[in-house]
Order: sequence, then structure tokens, then C-alpha cells
Amino acid sequence: MIVTCPACRNKYSVQAEAIGDGKLVRCVICGATWQQLAVSGVDNDKSRVIETIKWTFFWSIVFISLFMLFFAKSTVTRVWTPAASFYTFLENKQAGEKKMFKMNNVSNFFVKKCGKLYMGLKGELVNTSDEVQILPSITISLKNEEGAAPGKFRFKKIWTHDMLYKKILPNQKVAFETELQSIPHNNLICDIKLDVL
Repeated sequence: MIVTCPACRNKYSVQAEAIGDGKLVRCVICGATWQQLAVSGVDNDKSRVIETIKWTFFWSIVFISLFMLFFAKSTVTRVWTPAASFYTFLENKQAGEKKMFKMNNVSNFFVKKCGKLYMGLKGELVNTSDEVQILPSITISLKNEEGAAPGKFRFKKIWTHDMLYKKILPNQKVAFETELQSIPHNNLICDIKLDVL
């Protein structure tokens, strides 16, 4: 509990058990003496509520600040112009990470093997960075064109192709080719994504 000197307003932290039901105490700063009564449970509850309010306010400010920082970019830069350089730094960093690899000459082909239709994708993956990179897996997703006529076969398939090599040198090109069985050959949308770590 906190004990306050009535004369000089100096505060002391004292164990509640030391005061008990009440005790005569003396201030070491000004020498004043007074009868200190025990702090009631109501005062303890009040201090706990105040402490809870303080922490709630603190975490609310932290949450609102982080929300504004990441989801209200235009507002933050309008109110605090130095934040624009921070956002530019983040965008450049993300752009640099995305430009590690580039895909060239990507094309698809259909082939019939043992009476079954296969769709294949082939192309080249290029390391556009200045460092040796670990080759990512390639995730290919196929689906029917949205808005296809009702009653048409609905199709969606995702598959991952792992590269044969594990690392790629700067400016090196690595060819890839992958096939998937039983693909409808019309109204397809293809999306290719690199699973970069």
C-alpha cells in the first residue's frame, strides 16, 4: 500500500500487514507523525480498476497506432509527412524481394498418352538477383473461366512442381516442364506462383 505524509506529501510503499488496523507512523523527510489507518478493500479495488484502465488505454493506443501505420497509409502520410520515406523503404524492400526470379517463355501444350489427355507447362526460370538463390517450387493452379456457360464442367486443380536443381546462380536460366493428367482443354485460366521462402 502507498502511505502519504500529510505534511510534506512524500509517499512511501509499505506492506499492508505492517500497518494492520492502524499505526502511528513518522515521515523520515520532515519528521511529521500521524495515525495511519488501514487501507480498505474498496481502495484496493479502486487502485486495481485504475491500473486496468491504464493498461487498456495503453494497448488501445498501440493497436490504433499499428492499425493506422499498416492500413491507413494515405492518412498517416498526410498527417505526418516523414512517414512517406518509411513507406517508400518498405515498398522498395518488397519489390526487391519479388524481383529475385523472372519467368520467360512460358507456354502450355496438350498431349495424349495411352488414350488420356495431359496438359503441360514449360518455360524458363531466371535468377535476376546478384546472389545464388535456392530454387523455389512452382505452384500451378487451373480453373474454368469464370462465367462459363451453366452446365459446363466445373474444373479446378492445383499442383506443385519441384525443380530438379536446388540452387541457381545469378543470371542463370533453368528450364522447367510439368504435366497433369485429365485436363479439359477449353475455357481454362492458369495461374503460376513461385513459392519463395
